[in-house]
Amino acid sequence: MPKIIKDVEKTIRNCAMQLFIEFSYNNVDMRMISKNSKISVGTIYNYYKNKKQLYLSILEESWENTFNKLDSINSLTISSTEKVNKFIETLYEDIEARNGLGKTLINDSSNDLKADKLFINLKNNLLLRVTIFLNSFNKVDSLNDCCNINIRLAESLLSSVLIMLDSHPNEKKDNINFLIQLINLSIK
Repeated sequence: MPKIIKDVEKTIRNCAMQLFIEFSYNNVDMRMISKNSKISVGTIYNYYKNKKQLYLSILEESWENTFNKLDSINSLTISSTEKVNKFIETLYEDIEARNGLGKTLINDSSNDLKADKLFINLKNNLLLRVTIFLNSFNKVDSLNDCCNINIRLAESLLSSVLIMLDSHPNEKKDNINFLIQLINLSIK
């Protein structure tokens, strides 16, 4: 008699997510997920056609909540100072909570992911939200015309969050304050 596992898809996703966090996308395969979840590889393939589809579905779900929070902050009519504080805190805390899941959206990722439409869409959605936030301050600068400064600033902010998390993991408050000051300098 085959064993019955409740919430098979949830078990697969949770196990896969933990493995992706611990070992990264490139270092996880379906056999590892099978072994750790105690679900046969064949059963996993009944739910996900490959590792990339599984990873992207986890990534999409993980970022959707962040996108909703950032959209809410972007729509607030509060002072610039409050908006910067809320946005940076939310972005930092959500990236930190992922424990590395989704770094591929910010850093260079494997060729397997770079060309995927869902991956490109997630990355563009993240950049869009940060750029909308930066554009809300209506700073017109001569650099805007020549190099799309807010997109570059958005990319720099996202990379900086990762660097702060890696370089100063136990200094959350200082990291957030530094990023807030950095953005405040950029929008003045």
